[in-house]
Amino acid sequence: MTSIFDNDLFNSRLFFPRTDRTPTPPGARDVFVDVAGARLHLRRHAARTAPIELLLFHGNGEVVSDYDQAAAEFLRAGASLSVVDYRGYGESTGTPSLRALVADAHAVLAALGGERPVVVMGRSLGSAAAAELYGAATPAMVGVVLESGFVELRGLLGRRGLEQPVSFSTDELVTFDHAPKLRRGTLPLLVLHGEDDELIEVQEARAAYAEAGGKDKTLVTLPGHGHNDVSLAPQYWSALATFLAGLGGRAP
Repeated sequence: MTSIFDNDLFNSRLFFPRTDRTPTPPGARDVFVDVAGARLHLRRHAARTAPIELLLFHGNGEVVSDYDQAAAEFLRAGASLSVVDYRGYGESTGTPSLRALVADAHAVLAALGGERPVVVMGRSLGSAAAAELYGAATPAMVGVVLESGFVELRGLLGRRGLEQPVSFSTDELVTFDHAPKLRRGTLPLLVLHGEDDELIEVQEARAAYAEAGGKDKTLVTLPGHGHNDVSLAPQYWSALATFLAGLGGRAP
């Protein structure tokens, strides 16, 4: 029986891809990562002075060029920014699915080449990729950030307006459930979430923090901010800068 997470209806309600061919900004370079059946667009903003490279799996409906201006903010926080588009987004080919997003995360991380320590960050939908890599960290990784992320599978389906299954299969739990992946993780973790988030409630951030297996973990909830405006809070950037600075002694 086909998993509900592989169902066309589920994926049509989950993903909101848009194409984009924005010119590469000065100081950045575009890389294309081959995955099974598709080619993903990865934009790497050069910053030789940054001790850490931050790999961002962006939110739904976003594309890499949405972060061209934000790259300077990430650099001030202590990391050069790299952003990848999911299948069907931006210049990436293929058709998006949650299963592919999770699987592709490994290839994207490997494409960085281990030149510098890597922090993996997942925003909203991208938290699926970040949780996957947190639970299967490579030696290149030194930390993970979850921003406005989700944890509950039933909540994910409910927000899509889909009927809940009686139970999930072993494959579904292994592939899609964030909780066991978070429990396996040991790297430093920063969880950022708006207290007024009406799309993914702040309780899911608290659940992610509680499930995380690492001892070095921080939960920052941002009052007065919702799902899409957390980065407007000064505390967002100060928390990220503090987190990145604390990783300075780590090396891949």
